[in-house]
Amino acid sequence: MLTARGWSLLGASVGLYVGSRILGLVQLAVLAAGAGLLLAGAWWWARSRSVELVATRHLAERLQVGVEGRVDLEITASGTRPTPTLTVADAFDRGRRLARLLLPPLPPGEVARAAYRIPTERRGRYEIGPLRASVSDPFGVVRRSLPLLGSEEVLVYPRIHDVVAPPHGGGEDVDRDARQVRGRPDPAGEFLTLREYAPGDDLRHVHWRSTARLDEVMVRQGELRRRAPAQVLLDTRPGAHDRASFEVAVEACASIVTALERDRRPVHVVTAGGQLLGHAGQRHLASVLDELAVVETRGTDHFAALRSGRRAPLLVAVAGRLRVDDVAALSAIVRRGGLLVVVATRAESSLALRARPDLLVVPITQHESFADAWTEAVLRWQRNVLRSRLAGFSPR
Repeated sequence: MLTARGWSLLGASVGLYVGSRILGLVQLAVLAAGAGLLLAGAWWWARSRSVELVATRHLAERLQVGVEGRVDLEITASGTRPTPTLTVADAFDRGRRLARLLLPPLPPGEVARAAYRIPTERRGRYEIGPLRASVSDPFGVVRRSLPLLGSEEVLVYPRIHDVVAPPHGGGEDVDRDARQVRGRPDPAGEFLTLREYAPGDDLRHVHWRSTARLDEVMVRQGELRRRAPAQVLLDTRPGAHDRASFEVAVEACASIVTALERDRRPVHVVTAGGQLLGHAGQRHLASVLDELAVVETRGTDHFAALRSGRRAPLLVAVAGRLRVDDVAALSAIVRRGGLLVVVATRAESSLALRARPDLLVVPITQHESFADAWTEAVLRWQRNVLRSRLAGFSPR
């Protein structure tokens, strides 16, 4: 195919020929013929170059916002003659961007290696490829393009912050709700010993007699029942977010789910429309992050669809703009004695949340990151609960 320079030369040759006919100048006709011969020679040169290549592409199919993405290419000359100088181009994001590499002549069997970075400033699903090699004549007027590799998909996960797991919720156990559910041991195991309290421990496991005697908050590792799954709700209502607050909400949701999975606590992730994210099993966290990478705002502007189904002992709602009735709808999902945690990504939610002082509220301000706001709020809530428990405890 003709390059931009080639099209310019073709247009010039046509113009020279027309000018020679109008003005009757042989010199212009000679120049037009020379330009035409140059185009024909360039086309023959590009078509006659032997290009036999085998290419492989190595990349991570799962990346994270802010983490460097890298694509490694290996190109082998598989023919019997050296290759000409080539330009190799790998498309990214459906051709919106290109990585261009200059490949020098390769002897038969020679392997060339190259690498380039792919942008990871935004989460989402991106397409890499196809990879093409192009050979051009010395004048750069004709280019022949050859496909080397097809396309591959890359998912860029939202940024995941290292945060503590949310507190344990209250309410009944799954074993009490449904006796047919067979219990399974928790990572803490059966009762073995007492240990010091660590952030994130269930406050109901505090051994108060030992705490009073040792003047240290001690936690018993008792025989645990199978706990009902915690529920993390991502507010996907279109009217609740702007673009910036929704990205913060997705990052917060991914970070909280990761913390719960790291703590080996069962968790369900749902959207405001009632859509369950992820698939149960060993790849639960990976499947949740796959869907969070491409989630967008959609559905209605209320939480009514979530009121059906089993209530959760712990609900972490990562929300945008909240009204008082929205908070009431969220509270209806939490079982009696459970805990509702609200991560508020919009300042407009402060009035609605102020009306419910019994909630654990994590406000995210413009000048504070989610990780800092979350850690501060969770630790402050745990200290307050411990202080109130210790104040009401009288040793016998």
